[in-house]
Amino acid sequence: MKIIEIVPALASGGGERFVVDLCNELSQKHDVTLLTLYKLEGICDFYLPQISKRVRVVSLNKKRGADLCIFWQVYQFIKKEKPDIIHTHLRAIVYAIIPELFTIHGIHTVHSDAEKEANNKLFGWVRRILFKSGRVTPITISQDSHRSFVEFYGMNAIQIDNGRDIPENLPIPDAIKSEIAGYRKDEQTRVIVQLAHLDDIKRQDLMASVAMRLYNEGYNFTVLFIGRWDSEAFKQKVEKAMPPCCHILGQRQNPLEYLKETGAFGLCSRYEGFPISLIEALGVGAIPICTPVGGILNVIKDGENGLLSDDISEEAYYRTIKRYLDMTEDQITEMRAKAIQSYAPYSMKECAKKYVEVFKSIQS
Repeated sequence: MKIIEIVPALASGGGERFVVDLCNELSQKHDVTLLTLYKLEGICDFYLPQISKRVRVVSLNKKRGADLCIFWQVYQFIKKEKPDIIHTHLRAIVYAIIPELFTIHGIHTVHSDAEKEANNKLFGWVRRILFKSGRVTPITISQDSHRSFVEFYGMNAIQIDNGRDIPENLPIPDAIKSEIAGYRKDEQTRVIVQLAHLDDIKRQDLMASVAMRLYNEGYNFTVLFIGRWDSEAFKQKVEKAMPPCCHILGQRQNPLEYLKETGAFGLCSRYEGFPISLIEALGVGAIPICTPVGGILNVIKDGENGLLSDDISEEAYYRTIKRYLDMTEDQITEMRAKAIQSYAPYSMKECAKKYVEVFKSIQS
């Protein structure tokens, strides 16, 4: 099967991480091309080194801002390649509208809350036309993502839960162990990683405020913020709110190693689809400490394989982080084991199999 996966860029993010893993898995048995719209440079090539050599990577070198030529470029590329399947992600569905309407049936994965992903009235209108016309088959990534799709578009979709490729027995380099040890006050210091793009949706500023309260109460812990930021003003807001035990590390190519070594994953988002970072945490046994939003609710059972706050307020999340810091080492060991057990249904191998089934059904 000849498959073209289309994504705007390879910047660090859950949707982009998913596309790279899916391409790598699909390429074991199929002819896979990964088409990116933006030029592979700067923040747009973050995941490029992690793409398998089996995957052909092509960039259309889209300019920043409005670029109407990109619609024709995507059409010409699809027309020339004659793939069996085109599969779009994020905003790429908008730019593939010409081939999807006139030449080939498309597939699009909705990586977040359906209304939020539509972003604005125009993009929502384009998506609605493609889905309602039957020219594009929508795929949602969790029960909550599917619910939001049905409510926003008034139609059904295929649900395939997100997946992530997690290596078994992932080794932790001494350099990572040494770096994390440097953030600890002593061997009893609990370390929490918040792995997410720094922005208002992920609310690192709320995590910083909660950390300040707990720091002032004398708790022995540290929080490591891993992820890129586009807004220097928001980064400064986080820095202003956080205590000395918090650290902004920026992007990392190897977040799994940080999660495994620290053993705890914090996420206090306003809303979510089904965060890839959550699957990463489960896969390495980092206890999720999360707000009850999106697909998180379908995976985490509070007190068993992770901790969920009662709501998304600061007070509720403060109580949840405090619950984690008050846990005994035995309780943490048991919960980490249950987190790892929860990962199996969300492996990329299982996820890719379900996508291939959909691809084949579209062809038949």
